[in-house]
Amino acid sequence: MPALVGYAVAASLAAAVAGQQQGNMPEYHIPMPVQSCRKYGGCHVEQAEIVMDMQWRWMHNKDGYNNCLPGEFWDTALCPDPATCSRNCAMEGVDQNGYTQNYGAHQVQNGIKLDWPKGPRVYMLDGPNKYKMFKLKNKEFTFDVDLSTLPCGLNAALYFVEMDESGDRSGSNPGGAKYGTGYCDAQCPHMNFIRGEANLIGWEKVLSAENPDGKIIVGGHQGKYGYCCAELDILEANRDAGVFTTHPCNREKQAICEGADQCGDKGQGKLGFCDKDGCGFSDHRMGNPQFWGAGQDFAVDTSKPMTVVTQFLTHDGTDHGDLVEVRRFYVQNNQVVQNSKTTLLPNGGDSLTEAMCNEQNQVFKQKTNGHRDLGGLKAMGEAMGRGMVLSMSIWDSDFDRMLWLDGEKARFDEDMSQPGIKRGPCSFHYGSREDNLRHAEQHGPMSVTFTNIRYGDLGSTVPLV
Repeated sequence: MPALVGYAVAASLAAAVAGQQQGNMPEYHIPMPVQSCRKYGGCHVEQAEIVMDMQWRWMHNKDGYNNCLPGEFWDTALCPDPATCSRNCAMEGVDQNGYTQNYGAHQVQNGIKLDWPKGPRVYMLDGPNKYKMFKLKNKEFTFDVDLSTLPCGLNAALYFVEMDESGDRSGSNPGGAKYGTGYCDAQCPHMNFIRGEANLIGWEKVLSAENPDGKIIVGGHQGKYGYCCAELDILEANRDAGVFTTHPCNREKQAICEGADQCGDKGQGKLGFCDKDGCGFSDHRMGNPQFWGAGQDFAVDTSKPMTVVTQFLTHDGTDHGDLVEVRRFYVQNNQVVQNSKTTLLPNGGDSLTEAMCNEQNQVFKQKTNGHRDLGGLKAMGEAMGRGMVLSMSIWDSDFDRMLWLDGEKARFDEDMSQPGIKRGPCSFHYGSREDNLRHAEQHGPMSVTFTNIRYGDLGSTVPLV
């Protein structure tokens, strides 16, 4: 879904390593072990680490402390053009206290806790200098999550993107994965640096878009290039709604895009390289409002921690087959809770399949079918076969109020009686940053914890099944 925007200044891909645009702060990574499991061999621990995305880091000139992007515009003395900007600017490392105190990212037992609103987007490393690459076809992925403090308007996300294993490390980006560089997703985000060069061409253009109320909102600035790659959303959720979604692309690995034809523009009916809408399974949107929510009246009680299990089935039952189905179930109170079954689609279903994705598209009267046209589950599986990077985050969106995730409708002119309009129980008028800050004042801090990650053979990660 919509790409995240950092709350801190952007960070340069000309990263801090010894002798090459080095910042003064040493870089720290949060330990987060995972378990690799076999059906008949049990699970064993793999040591992994968590690194913060570059967009949250402080970026300054390599020989001083002047911000390269001090406000709305780049410092033209430091950044007259992309290549010079990369040579002049460095991003600062983050130490252990910085992660906790400045960015709200805390190590917990076997996991991480991210606070809102400071919590950054983070990625999993395999050692200090490369991302851990997950290949999950014909496998399952399991984790524990606590969403109990997250109201309407917030999104705790755990997902995979087809980033480069090294974080696009190169001569102009010597830091690479160690400093959280190289992010891409199916929204083709216009990152401030892409592959080592500042994305500052076209920065003068003022952005504008229509918000859910039908008003044109004038925003900030961004460079002309986007960075696209396949995205697999395992969970985007708060206490009131949740969804898992596949976003295939018709390009392998990472692709730089330019303009609506390549980057996509829903308003113009242009898909671009990647399926921005995706094919998702939302219990509420599929007609089961009592499945997911806070309290014992719901099948999955989001006021308590839960275990989330996602399985990726192939057509021939091998790791090299085509992805044909994404299944989901939960474990709570030592009980398995099967995913809900849709009541809105004629052929039913409780998982993501190509047939269900196409039927959903028709019943919900979508104007385009990007999922099908950009390769569907087969293309999603091909990206999974090449390897994808785990990302976790907690975020809000003052622009769309997260209504696409949890709202009774996502636009002022939608008819709530029509199938697929209701994504959740949250009021159309709720979900702004001000609403969330008020909620925090009244009810206390808001955060998400992700713990006990396991992956491996189908049926291997949960002892109960």
